[in-house]
Amino acid sequence: MSSDTTRSASEEGSLENIRKASDAVEKSTMEITVEKTIERWRTVGSIVVLAMASVLLVRVDGYLSIDAQVFAGITILLLIYFIATLRTDVSME
Repeated sequence: MSSDTTRSASEEGSLENIRKASDAVEKSTMEITVEKTIERWRTVGSIVVLAMASVLLVRVDGYLSIDAQVFAGITILLLIYFIATLRTDVSME
C-alpha cells in the first residue's frame, strides 16, 4: 500500500505537470489585465454606477450641484484606486 502512495506522489510531480504549470504562467499582459478586471467586477460596477449617478444628477439639476460634485469625486477616487491596484496586480503576475 505504501508503494501505491509513493507512486501516486511521484506521478503528481512529473515533468508533464511541471510543463503544464509553466505554460499556464505564460499569459499576455492584456489577458492578465482582463482576468484581474473580471475578478474585481464589484469595483468596476460601483465605478459605473457612480459615474451614471453623477451624469444624471447634472442632467436633472441642470448645473453642477454639490451632490453631483461629490459623486464625481468619489468616482474619480475609486477609479484611481482601481487603476493603481490593477497595475500592481498585473506587474506581480
